[in-house]
Amino acid sequence: MTKGMLNLKLGEVASVRSGLVLSRKLSKTPTEYRYQLINLRSINPDGYIEKELVDVYDAVEPLSQEYLTRKGDVVLRLTAPYTAVLIDDSVSGMVVSSNFVVIRSDARVLLPEYLYWLLNTVEVNRQIYENTTSNMLSAINPRFFADLEVSLLPTESQEKIGALNILAHKECRLLKELSVKKEKYYAYTISEIQKQIRRDISYDNKK
Repeated sequence: MTKGMLNLKLGEVASVRSGLVLSRKLSKTPTEYRYQLINLRSINPDGYIEKELVDVYDAVEPLSQEYLTRKGDVVLRLTAPYTAVLIDDSVSGMVVSSNFVVIRSDARVLLPEYLYWLLNTVEVNRQIYENTTSNMLSAINPRFFADLEVSLLPTESQEKIGALNILAHKECRLLKELSVKKEKYYAYTISEIQKQIRRDISYDNKK
């Protein structure tokens, strides 16, 4: 447990690696080695995986655990908008492709929840944009994250920040879902009212 601020490179307290090149293990026909596959569109910009949007991946053989998500991993897009997501039990065991970097931290000094917050901050996002390649996709090299300098707070402080960030994400997500439901409700209600008004007018005209 750290007692003060600790400045170091992320690669010193976490393993940083890119995901699987899918063509290497892909079967052209269904197999018994079927996995859920995280794709770019399944990464919500608000920092979570939309499970209904993941793909199915049939492999020619069992995949190494290094290519499958596990609780506590932070998975980050290597192309804009470079969103990071925190893996929990509900999305563990999924295949991570080479479109992403997977970061597994040493939780004794760097909590995954804190890392998740850190990688989605404006400051880190700015550094990513400054270090992207000049190709059309503006991809970031996974090595960037291994060399990324981070200032680690004491683990007690990391825990507070990480927990508050996750709570904020959950609350904002629920508010957005409520907003969508409210919009649908009011749209339906207004539609039914105008239909009733039209029926009433039609009835009156027939008198």
